[in-house]
Amino acid sequence: MTVDVIEFEILYKSLISIAEDMGVILQKSSYSPNIRERLDASCAIFGGSKQLSVQAEHIPVHLGSMHMPLRYIDIDLSAGDQIILNDPAMGGTHLPDITIYKPVFFNDEIIAYAANRAHHADVGGMTAGSMPGNSTEIYQEGLIIPPVRLVNGGKLDRYTLEFIMANMRMPHERRGDLLAQIGANNHGSRLVDEFIGHYGIETYRALEQEILEYTRRMVRNRLDILPKGRYTGEDVLESGGSQVKLQVEITITDNDQINIDFSGTSPTLNANINAPLAVTHSAVYFFFRTILGSDVPINSAFYEFFKITAPKNTLVNAPKGAAVVGGNVETSQRIVDTMMNAMASAIDVPAQSHGTMNNVTFGNRRFTFYETLGGGAGAGNGYNGGSGVHVYMTNTKNTPVEVIEASYPLKCKRYSLRNGSGGDGRWRGGDGIIKQYLALEPCTFSIISDRRQVRPHGVKGGGDGATGKNIVIRNGKEQALGGKDTIALNEGDEVIIKTPGGGGYGKADE
Repeated sequence: MTVDVIEFEILYKSLISIAEDMGVILQKSSYSPNIRERLDASCAIFGGSKQLSVQAEHIPVHLGSMHMPLRYIDIDLSAGDQIILNDPAMGGTHLPDITIYKPVFFNDEIIAYAANRAHHADVGGMTAGSMPGNSTEIYQEGLIIPPVRLVNGGKLDRYTLEFIMANMRMPHERRGDLLAQIGANNHGSRLVDEFIGHYGIETYRALEQEILEYTRRMVRNRLDILPKGRYTGEDVLESGGSQVKLQVEITITDNDQINIDFSGTSPTLNANINAPLAVTHSAVYFFFRTILGSDVPINSAFYEFFKITAPKNTLVNAPKGAAVVGGNVETSQRIVDTMMNAMASAIDVPAQSHGTMNNVTFGNRRFTFYETLGGGAGAGNGYNGGSGVHVYMTNTKNTPVEVIEASYPLKCKRYSLRNGSGGDGRWRGGDGIIKQYLALEPCTFSIISDRRQVRPHGVKGGGDGATGKNIVIRNGKEQALGGKDTIALNEGDEVIIKTPGGGGYGKADE
């Protein structure tokens, strides 16, 4: 059966709307402000053969890797089952990101999977919020969940849920968010059933194949206009008082193949900025989606064009047991910068953005709060960089000050743009953010950030953006914090985060 052009567009967008609707259900029914307000979650629909079919426009670092855990799910599934996991060695990103998959059946055959991944504000570990700035192994970062049934035949597995809750702080909030994830998958499954009931299983299967073929045709067309050749780039991540190297060689061939080789990247560290392989793949897919065009569909056919070489035991392919909580949020950002540096000689790329998620975590046994902060975006040819925005591998919303103060023993004393932090140039880089918190009770504070030592670079003569700063105020005295740090706060202590600005584009006098 064939699908004509007009019918294809309608049906294709209808499938995408299923993933988008799942995201709305997840956001509206979750308990934590991190999911409810920031929408730190992602949804997708996979085919019966475990290939990605469609996804919502949610979090790039989530979406580019959600297909990978499916290969590890070898459980004999039944209608109504849902599988939970978060293991980075099995395609997870970091432990707070929990993924749940639900198979969709038609005549006793799995014809799709509804799936979502959400960042939980705590999954156990050495610090409240499960984002320690000083972890050295994954076991300090929280509970590792291999693929296991959370829902069995439509009924919540109470024993599995109780085991998970026993290892996490704020179990009532964690339970609420997990139930919201289950509900989102149930909603997606129902919509797939309705789609098949309305259009028929033959049309559904033909549409799946046409989506993949359409993607292949579009990617081949876009690759034809990319300059062929071999391009190399480097950049650095900050670890303690030193920098560690990321290196990439990108080869664009005449046979519609892009080879990405990270040989030469620094070895795995005794720190938490090691990236699981799934995160590296996500960053590669994101970067090339941006240069090939935002109208290019992202699915399993898109992934076929990339051969990614990430040597084991390096920052971009961490071994099992390595600390990775910062690799997901920071190394993913720097991988994008490194590829931009490589391709700058072949295409017109913007200046570097702030390049960090500025991960902030407060908590104790009574509460856990997590958010990421925006910064300055890099300027480009013909436009200034955006100010106070998230960039690259993250795509979350803002956490309103009113929600923070109503939900947690924290007060926000300042929340403003960091004027002048963007790089000068014909087109200016965007400004970062200043956010100042006051602790109203003793708690632990963790920060995982980057670009505190090395400025985001401008291009074509544009100025660099300002580095970020992390500060604690105790007894009226300011003390500098590291880019990745964890400290105990007393009641009345204050934390100030100044995020980096973006680089400028072109000389200011041109």
